Amino acid sequence: MFARSAKHAAPVRRLRRLGRVRAPARGFIMGYILFALTVLGIVVAVLSRINEAEAETKWVNDGVIRIRENLQTVRIQLITCSALLGASDGSGDVMFPPQADPETPTPLATLQCPQGTEPAIGLFDGSSGVFPPAPPRGFTPFVYINNFNDYDPDNGEEAVWVETSVSTSPGAAVLNRVRLTAAGPDTEITTLGDGSTRLRFFIARRADGAPS
Repeated sequence: MFARSAKHAAPVRRLRRLGRVRAPARGFIMGYILFALTVLGIVVAVLSRINEAEAETKWVNDGVIRIRENLQTVRIQLITCSALLGASDGSGDVMFPPQADPETPTPLATLQCPQGTEPAIGLFDGSSGVFPPAPPRGFTPFVYINNFNDYDPDNGEEAVWVETSVSTSPGAAVLNRVRLTAAGPDTEITTLGDGSTRLRFFIARRADGAPS
């Protein structure tokens, strides 16, 4: 019986020795796996940020194109109306569509071009195939302001313009890019009290009683 126990003692010792050897190996493998998972997480986070940055850059570029197209549409409609108004009264004076309420900006959808005794023409109501320009998501709809034709030298510069505003950083980047790529005097960027950014696009301006 003692001989049998001695016979099996060696394998048991070998198994124990193997156990002592494999435990550090398992710890090393687990450490390697955890390290690999950490590196993978970092790589995924970096790639995610890169994708987000690329998406934001594309959104800004698309927004600049959209806003510039919007402003071009507005300019064409208002200059066309101005030409019609000047021709209709025979004075040759530069005229622009009046506001229904001079104290309140006029939504483009309701802006009309007077035609003397004829019915006024809706400039952006779709009747002529032109609808209010749709700025990118997050921007306020364009509104129209005309204090050009009620000029008062005591009030300084008088002008006719449209404006939109946005409260996000990418939106502000869009407006600043538009400002840099548009004709300098035609645009004005202002940071408002609530932190939003406003773009004014001038159709006509004059100061000190000078004609535009």
